[in-house]
Order: sequence, then structure tokens, then C-alpha cells
Amino acid sequence: MVKTTIIIEDDLYKALVKEALERYGTTRKLSKLINEKLGAKATPKRRAKEALRVKLGRALPPEEIERLAEEGWDEVLGWRP
Repeated sequence: MVKTTIIIEDDLYKALVKEALERYGTTRKLSKLINEKLGAKATPKRRAKEALRVKLGRALPPEEIERLAEEGWDEVLGWRP
């Protein structure tokens, strides 16, 4: 760990102190709270994989599905997200 001095706005400091008191019952855990908040920002949350459903109006044979997977949906269908 590294000890450093930072300058933050008064309103932000008051909000952090209030949250530290609510969560930990003391302001001595203020560094822990800030580290948790910064750590959560630094590691992006992974979204659950969402199913993509494209209605083509026709059935696709396995060969066509393989071609779509290899070439990419956007090139084959002209589709942009």
C-alpha cells in the first residue's frame, strides 16, 4: 500500500464520511471505502452474455450458419448494431 494525500471537494468528503460511518461505524475505514469505490471503477463489470436474435424470415442450413460465423454477421447481413 502507498500512503498519499489527496484533495477532494467538501461535499464529496462529507458523503464519504457519512457512508463510512453507516457501513463501518467509524471514519477510520475511510481509506477502505475509497479503495473499494476506486477498485470497482477500475475493473469493468462483465455483462452477462445476451442472446442475439435476428429474424431473417427464412430457415438457415448449417452451412449458411457456419459461413455467417466465419464471415461475420454484419458483412453477410449488412446489419449494424
